[in-house]
Amino acid sequence: MAGNSIIQELQVPWERDELLEVRTGKAKSVFGLPDQSAIFKSIRYGPVAVDELGCQGDENVFELHGGPERALMQYCSRHYDAWSEELPGSAHHFRAGGFGENLVSRRANERNTCIGDRVRIGQTVIAEVTQPRQPCYKLNHRFQEKNMSRLSQESFRTGWFYRIIEGGFIQAGDEMVLLERPNPNWTIAQVQHYLYLEKENFEAMEKLADLVQLGSEIKTIFKNRLKKNFENQEHRLVGDGAIVVDTWAEYRLVQKRRETPSVISLNFEAVKPQNPAEPVLPGTHVRLKLGGRLIRAYSVVGGDRNKFILGVALDKSSRGGSRFVHENLQEGDIIGISNFVTTFPLTEKADRYLLIAGGIGITGLIASARKLRETNQVYHLYYAVRSMDEVAFESLLQPLNNHLSIYCRQESKHLDVLDVLRQADDNTHIYCCAGDRLMKAVQEGAKQLGLPDGNLHFESFLAQSTGEPFSVDLVESQRALEVPAKASLLDTLRSAGFDIPSSCEAGNCGTCRVGVHAGRVEHRGTGLLESEKETAMLSCVSRGIGHIQLDL
Repeated sequence: MAGNSIIQELQVPWERDELLEVRTGKAKSVFGLPDQSAIFKSIRYGPVAVDELGCQGDENVFELHGGPERALMQYCSRHYDAWSEELPGSAHHFRAGGFGENLVSRRANERNTCIGDRVRIGQTVIAEVTQPRQPCYKLNHRFQEKNMSRLSQESFRTGWFYRIIEGGFIQAGDEMVLLERPNPNWTIAQVQHYLYLEKENFEAMEKLADLVQLGSEIKTIFKNRLKKNFENQEHRLVGDGAIVVDTWAEYRLVQKRRETPSVISLNFEAVKPQNPAEPVLPGTHVRLKLGGRLIRAYSVVGGDRNKFILGVALDKSSRGGSRFVHENLQEGDIIGISNFVTTFPLTEKADRYLLIAGGIGITGLIASARKLRETNQVYHLYYAVRSMDEVAFESLLQPLNNHLSIYCRQESKHLDVLDVLRQADDNTHIYCCAGDRLMKAVQEGAKQLGLPDGNLHFESFLAQSTGEPFSVDLVESQRALEVPAKASLLDTLRSAGFDIPSSCEAGNCGTCRVGVHAGRVEHRGTGLLESEKETAMLSCVSRGIGHIQLDL
């Protein structure tokens, strides 16, 4: 929570401020949640039209966002510094735009801004402060902190809303001028005090219920309390609990062992174990914080949430991830590891399972094979390697016995993909974790044999994002970017101020997709359906060819 000196600084009155950024966003699926959100908002350059519903091009989904009384949301950029100090595990998320705000400034905040304040933004727009933003559970997912929504409201760092009195245009660099302050005693923070902390001060609530400029949503809450009808805030703060927040926890590397000349296994143990420990499901990956902003995703070979194994191959073209793991990560080191995410799960309704692994792709299928063995399913694992000394995790593979076939190119024992696929029928599901060449062979073979597309499941272990440089026009932002040969589109967009969500960063999950307006794309990864590739691309791995246009 903010210290007394910081609170005193925040309480300093303001009359003029600078609009540092204007941001808008489109509604889309995020965090694996069933509901869409427009919390990821991108910087707008140049004049942006504002009317009674807010900025042109901005969308809202959540019922407590949007509408004339919530046309614009503002957030104080100073808060991000405080959050980074208080929650260092999520510090890389705390930057302007993180709370889904439209307006970014530095001086105005919840402790020196009042209900009913009229503010001129730029030359023409006049906005009136209506109410505090009521934080919802999506902030927990946004910042990977399970109590973020609660922390923000209890510290009075939520942001606030405006209604539009006069429309017009605004842009970054505009001056924000306080024109009127009819309610100097009712700061945003003071309203939040009675909204979230002192909930039974009926004298204060009577005054707030009659406050003319206060938004109807908050006013209704106080009126209901006066009738002894108190709201339940838990669903707003935590959601339905069905989706686990992608939080980070500390794990210690207890064993680092060489499996093959290019693959090492990593045994991690939780610093603070869970009780009981949940087993790892097949097709699960975790993300590792490897220093600075270096974050990489790896498949979980086996174990539970307290003790588990990863396998990492040294990629010759490594951008830092696998090289850091092989050369810098040592036994005894403690690092941050994300929540476990299942992106390559086994279907439960198949008659037969064919598992096809190439090289380090075996790490994505060992847990699946062991699960199928434990549940007495009909399955077979086909494992292709260049030489027998590249066979990884032999001790885990050995119990599979006659359900495992290893194909070694050096010994002229080649995997015949068509021969394998001929065993499949309409209720056989095929799982392939391999490099592009083997995955393409499986895709083409399945098509040749007429196997259902819905029965094919792919996961790539290569996060190859480099290639030929290309240029990008951002249609909505009216900006042009150059993507260098050794940078991904995702990295380039983020460097330019665009808050693009991501998860696996290996082209498997589809979280980082962006809309393609025009141009040719070299699609990589497995996170998009074929039908989606006409209008979208995976910004973490896919690349434009020559020149493309994006809907950003």
